Amino acid sequence: MAYPDLRSWMNALEKHGELLRLNREVDWNLEAGAITRRSYETQGPAPLFENIKGYPGYRILGAPNGMGTKHTYGRLALSLSLPIDTPWKEIVAFYLERKKKRIPPRIVASGSCQENVTTGPDVDLYKLPAPYIHEGDGGRYLGTWGVVITRDIQGGWTNYGMYRLMIHDKNHVGINLGLLQHLSQQYKEFADQGRPMEFAAVIGAEPVTPLVGTASLDKGVNEADVIGAMRGEPLDLVRCKTVDLYVPATAEIVLEGTIDPKARQLEGPFGEYTGYCAGGKNPRPVLTVGAVTHRDNPIITMSSLGTPIDDVHIIDSVTLAAEALEELRDIKGFPVDAVYAVPETACHLWAISTDVPDVTYPRRLAMALWSIKSGRYADYVVLVNKDVDVTNLGQLTWAMVTRGHPVRDIWPVEHVYTSRLMPFYTPEKREIGDGAHILIDATWPPDWPKEWVPKVSSFATMWPKEIQQKVLRNWKTDGFEDG
Repeated sequence: MAYPDLRSWMNALEKHGELLRLNREVDWNLEAGAITRRSYETQGPAPLFENIKGYPGYRILGAPNGMGTKHTYGRLALSLSLPIDTPWKEIVAFYLERKKKRIPPRIVASGSCQENVTTGPDVDLYKLPAPYIHEGDGGRYLGTWGVVITRDIQGGWTNYGMYRLMIHDKNHVGINLGLLQHLSQQYKEFADQGRPMEFAAVIGAEPVTPLVGTASLDKGVNEADVIGAMRGEPLDLVRCKTVDLYVPATAEIVLEGTIDPKARQLEGPFGEYTGYCAGGKNPRPVLTVGAVTHRDNPIITMSSLGTPIDDVHIIDSVTLAAEALEELRDIKGFPVDAVYAVPETACHLWAISTDVPDVTYPRRLAMALWSIKSGRYADYVVLVNKDVDVTNLGQLTWAMVTRGHPVRDIWPVEHVYTSRLMPFYTPEKREIGDGAHILIDATWPPDWPKEWVPKVSSFATMWPKEIQQKVLRNWKTDGFEDG
């Protein structure tokens, strides 16, 4: 069964050793961010800060979807109500299968997200323990693990997306929007007509909502329907108090308001998912918060982004890769076995295991990947044969340097859009997202005679099955540990 709220999922995390309660006083100013960052880097449990300096009754949950303590994708698997040891490939298959069976949300009359309501001049964002996460950040940030809900100007498409929100003052926040992100496209429709755009920022929803909020779904898709599909049951929504939008009824905190069509204030910098503080300080849209609603004893969900692997890398290595796999294999018909956005590379190196039917195939496949929405992050693409496990960095790099020719199999492509947070940009190129991609073809050339392709030398390939079975039967009694 799906988790009804964040708190029930936290209970499951704790049961599996994936959550650690900190009862001592912890400062929202850098300390909570530092502890959370250290938890990623040691593959520790998600820290729940229950005693925040100056904010009695409030809590912060760090690293909600970081690497599991024993299973890399354990927390993500639990968020989908799967066993904690579900492997990556099965999570991808589950995601793609469930996504087809969309379930619209259910509107309810009331929700715990509105147990406390503050509106108008009484709104003060500094009453929330918004963390100052990294030294050098432009300000205190909300929304590092939440979704912003908006609707297009025609009213038929409601979008959920994850965007960082920096506090400017007691009722204004800044937002960082990418050129190709759906909220940016919706906002442009309103800005072109000089109209403010309504928004609702949701912090601390049940666990599937932020997962789907990071996915690269097609334009016009209502994410709430996909959330229902992943949950296997409808997401309960309640109408906001001051704007015509609906939000998850059991969310911890909701900010309601409007985005000004013209106003800009400097937002950033921020320690980002690329592992650098590289996005700079730039004039960005301003959100006016007209209402804050929250549960009793609310919880802020926080991602202390930085060098891989953290929440975003875990989620993107499943959702972005799954969307690309579906597009390439099921829609475009490429004989692809797996697509993996390697989390250790901030999901900017993508590995694809595939058959190679002809010599034109590798570049055709790369161009197809770069043409789809999720593939815009695939700055480095490595093609390998199907005998290579793309989730195994050792196998991947071995195949890359032994099967890919250092000159013949490299194809650089300039002047293509990629994330403007990538640190390799100059300031001028960053403004327009003028980046580059590269294909590394580490597959055996399809026009080689069969006898030219070397046989892999490994335990699984160079010994008879009966010898392998004998070795495995005696492995533990011989004194070895399972590998």
